[in-house]
Amino acid sequence: MLGVLKPTEPKATRMSDATPVLPWSDLLLALPEFDLLHAEVINDELIVTVELPRDVQACPSCGTIELHRVHDRRWHRLRHLPVAGRACRLVWHKRLLSCVEGCGTFVERTPSVMPGSVWTRPAARAAVAMSAENIPVDTIRKKFGVGWNTVMRAVTAAAAMLVSCSPTRVGIDETVFTSGRLLTRRRVYTTGLVCLDCTSVVGVAKGRDKAVAGRLLADHAPDAIVVTCDLFSGFKAAAADTDATVVADVFHVVRLAVRMIDQVRRRRQNAIHGHRGRKGDWLYDHRAVLRVGQERLDQDKIDRLAQGLLEVDTESEVGAAWHAADLLRRVYRAADRDTAHRRLIDFYWWAAAVNVPEITTFAQTLNQWQEEVLAYFDTRATNGPTESANVKIKNIRRAARGFSNFDNFQARIKLHAGQPRSVPTTPRLRSYTTPIAA
Repeated sequence: MLGVLKPTEPKATRMSDATPVLPWSDLLLALPEFDLLHAEVINDELIVTVELPRDVQACPSCGTIELHRVHDRRWHRLRHLPVAGRACRLVWHKRLLSCVEGCGTFVERTPSVMPGSVWTRPAARAAVAMSAENIPVDTIRKKFGVGWNTVMRAVTAAAAMLVSCSPTRVGIDETVFTSGRLLTRRRVYTTGLVCLDCTSVVGVAKGRDKAVAGRLLADHAPDAIVVTCDLFSGFKAAAADTDATVVADVFHVVRLAVRMIDQVRRRRQNAIHGHRGRKGDWLYDHRAVLRVGQERLDQDKIDRLAQGLLEVDTESEVGAAWHAADLLRRVYRAADRDTAHRRLIDFYWWAAAVNVPEITTFAQTLNQWQEEVLAYFDTRATNGPTESANVKIKNIRRAARGFSNFDNFQARIKLHAGQPRSVPTTPRLRSYTTPIAA
């Protein structure tokens, strides 16, 4: 049996005096409004009996705040935060009060416990914090000993209370919501809107088209001045309806150039050898280094690659694609927009001169996105924060083993990726020290 330890009356403190302590309900349970009556461990579970001090209560019917008469007692069993690694069951010896104005009976209430709830509010807040760390809901409900729907309701309510920022620089991208591996189900995408300044998701919608992107921009970023996206015409058309500057993402443009090299290499591989790439084929063995930018290679390596391409590919189509990709990379190394524009014209001239189908197709794509490509040099905005948020969204889907309810998926995204990253505030016991050599 554990009694309630209460601090003594204030007086002059001496070193020989005992240290004042808080009530056990505050020390063990962080519930200072309760009195702890009894605590025991049964089957590695801490069972704590508590009650509220006898005090005035407000009648929910008439609002009278008075010391109402005790009519009966009831037991309210609910889950609480684990204590010292043990699951905790709270048994509240609740009073059934009779209103002094004759309105009827009602039970005691406290802010820490919602009426009829199966767990305390501190436990619900802890569960929401675990969900924000991308811990699956099934793991959380097993830890607290409550139902899956109980945890999900708390997560949904917490996500609805989050207030998103009003960004001026946003990125838009899509990710998979449900895959199309089953014969009866098509692949469904999710479009996300990310603030480029704080890297948080400000809006998520189901689908991937101009209408979905337009609604996201209108609802969550009406004052956007910069919108970055990949080379998807739907996102471009939605952003063009606003006053924002549309920027084609650097990574996606360069990835198209690398894909162009692979397409030419595979076609020439089949034309030269009559089969797909195999170990021992020069083009297949050097496929990885052909994707690397020439600015990252030394001159000796570049000379050997150029000589090998001339010996293997007599029509020099792979070498032409390799040089075209390097011309595109030179565009993004320009210091300003005018220099980049001149280098982009050099790329167009090279594509027209070599007349390789894959290079011509890539040049036509760049011509359609030329203003968006050059807008990078005015804003220096990329979709890097958007891709980072996409990784978080994919991790949520992976941790939950997929979602069938988009509302639940949206709530999890808001909690995990929809708020700025928080830094732990727990102080260290020992500070970092640098050893000093003797």
